[in-house]
Amino acid sequence: MAGTSAKPTKNGLGYSGYARRDDGTSDRLLVQVGPGTPGGEYLRRFWHPVAFMRELKDLPRRERILGEDLVVFKDGSGQVGVMHLHCCHRGTSLEYGQIEERGIRCCYHGRLYDVDGTILEMPGEPAAARFLEELAQGAYPTHVFNGMVFAYMGPPEHQPPFPNYDRFNVPGIQMTPGVRLPFPCNWVQIKENAMDPAHTATLHALPGNPFGIAFGVFPELEFLETPTGMIYVGTRRVDDKVWIRSTDVLMPNIHCVSSVREEGRELKVVAPPWMTLWTVPVDDENSITFPFLHVVKDRAIDIGQGNRTLNDTAEEQRRVSLGIGLGQTGDRPYEERQRVPGDYDAMVSQGTIPKHSKENLGNLDRGVVLFRKILRRSIEAVQRGEDPPYMYRLDGLPTPTYGTDRVMLATEVGGDADDPKVLKALGHKTAREYFEKPPLQALA
Repeated sequence: MAGTSAKPTKNGLGYSGYARRDDGTSDRLLVQVGPGTPGGEYLRRFWHPVAFMRELKDLPRRERILGEDLVVFKDGSGQVGVMHLHCCHRGTSLEYGQIEERGIRCCYHGRLYDVDGTILEMPGEPAAARFLEELAQGAYPTHVFNGMVFAYMGPPEHQPPFPNYDRFNVPGIQMTPGVRLPFPCNWVQIKENAMDPAHTATLHALPGNPFGIAFGVFPELEFLETPTGMIYVGTRRVDDKVWIRSTDVLMPNIHCVSSVREEGRELKVVAPPWMTLWTVPVDDENSITFPFLHVVKDRAIDIGQGNRTLNDTAEEQRRVSLGIGLGQTGDRPYEERQRVPGDYDAMVSQGTIPKHSKENLGNLDRGVVLFRKILRRSIEAVQRGEDPPYMYRLDGLPTPTYGTDRVMLATEVGGDADDPKVLKALGHKTAREYFEKPPLQALA
């Protein structure tokens, strides 16, 4: 028939839509986060951000975290509560509760709950004395860190201390909370994006993208496990320099990056931390990223080639914290996002939960594969009754992290800086050096 395109195509693979209609399946072990699921029980062994302190005013906040509906509030004494949303009496939502000097009072029958869920008052109840000893509202321990509220939602007997990573303690750098960044997709595909540095050479090299120009060069990649998760090391030739960039994933759901404005043209031994991002599952199909900015304050930071003041302007910091210009939100006009898509568009368009069985992974996806192996290994360990592997230090001492930038002269590489094998070996060698002497120690 005229106008049709039914001619045979190369390898016989063209026009194969009819044969490829399978909807695909997801790896449920990795993506499920609800109570009682293997993945959900693993995630509950860690602290997770649930709100910013600045969001807790005179009204309770309704939140959904790890598939559970919660209420978050700060009472009149300054104590923070995170508890089950529905009152244990008759199920009324505590988002309508009244915050008092101590605790929150259900609007329906006036039961007053302390931040730990114990009942303080049961107005008009003749058996109050007995009920006060027997009943409680479900509540979770909280920890406030640099303006962010965290909750531990796992078994009390396994509650770990709050993590203390070395990037939290760099002199002259202040950790500043950003804003919540919602994603209508599963949390796993957001963390996988952090271990997919190949995308920076395409997605972040599109015209109009704000990332540094040097990101448009495909790096030579190494992916390595660390005591707390994994890193990638991407090594590129940039003019007469070689730029070695590393990014951490700290299990289960933190990733750490240095500046995306890096061009790889200024010599440095180490770059200061720039952002630390927790991605918290709301449920299986939604996530929130809670970012911290690492802002240089009141002093220069020695990065190995003399002191440089690395302050961004206040406006730049504001834009970064909002994800403006970095493609981390869906707030831009649709046509603009089509022309200059960002991480948000690439990740969310995979679907609320990606269909793993339909993927066709290649060599550039080694980081994604390794992340999934580590996550699976971790979930299965908790299933067996073991402690989660890849845990941070539990003695309160700083836990090393390895995400940074190093820029050196091409003549110092010890081989042909245009040879991919030489660059790859250099990346591997640099990672091993970081493991022996964590790079951020140079900024202490």
